[in-house]
Amino acid sequence: MEEISKHVDLAGARLISATSRPIDAPGYLSDLVGVTLAWSTETGAPVRAVLKASHLGFGREELPFYQTIAGRLNCPVVPQFFGGGTDEPTGRTWLLMEDLSGSHECPSEAPLPPTLARSTKLVEALAQFHAAGWDNTGWQGSAPTLWQRLRSSEWQEAASERLFIQAGDALDDRTRGMYARFQRNFLALVERAEHLQGKTLVHGDAHVWNWMLPRDDAVDVPKLIDWDGWHVGVGVWDLAYMMALQWDREVRQRFETQLLDRYYASLAASGVSGYSREKLQEDYRLAVLLHLRTPIARFNRRMSAYFWWPQLRRIQHAVEDLRCLDMLT
Repeated sequence: MEEISKHVDLAGARLISATSRPIDAPGYLSDLVGVTLAWSTETGAPVRAVLKASHLGFGREELPFYQTIAGRLNCPVVPQFFGGGTDEPTGRTWLLMEDLSGSHECPSEAPLPPTLARSTKLVEALAQFHAAGWDNTGWQGSAPTLWQRLRSSEWQEAASERLFIQAGDALDDRTRGMYARFQRNFLALVERAEHLQGKTLVHGDAHVWNWMLPRDDAVDVPKLIDWDGWHVGVGVWDLAYMMALQWDREVRQRFETQLLDRYYASLAASGVSGYSREKLQEDYRLAVLLHLRTPIARFNRRMSAYFWWPQLRRIQHAVEDLRCLDMLT
């Protein structure tokens, strides 16, 4: 109760009981359980919540996001946070958050992409989140940055060689040549990205299945969950991650331009100015190009080829379709 009182006005109410209940929300790197809370008096405290306990070694960045950043953002896209901490005996972090199981649903069953209409709702909500943190100097020093993460890539060339050996002739010379050019220009690309407009908070793992869509648009908004990868960066990083890495070529080609248009319109509607649609397009191309690093990073972390192989093909296709290599010297 002490942790809850730091984030919720309990108005003097005492917690009488907390009863667990199952919810249909399987966690990939965490355990999730519903909690029903009973209070001594009627109050604004939650009566239904979800307890999320991250697996050991995960969730360490999500807790400080909710504790120090989410409240300052005041953005409805971020789920409500009621309390959290670290369990000393196990070292696992835990979060008590709003229960979305009755009010929201997944946009689609992975790996099936959502419909264009549903995807539109997601990118509009993503723009609202990015706009909430847009060009705020208060984030400086409060979080890791995209540029720091990208520059910590000394492993990249060696990992690429190992991946190419494992893939064998399933990868053609064109792909190998693309990566050779990319890696020769990598530091210059990071430098260029660091000077892009619109520094903001980014989610870092904003694929469509980390979103929950409201069952009733009239009473709620989309919610973005799993904040373990948040950092300071640029909004196009999340967009490229969502579309260029996660969607097969045919789906991305049909959806991409329309969704970039809707993202841009939502940015403007949320108060962002001085950022043109043309600039967004060029920044998006740069983000797509830099995401060539992402499947290599997943391979380097010993993740299954189930994850990195399709993403390697998808990002290559996006780089080709958007002529991103033209950005290289």
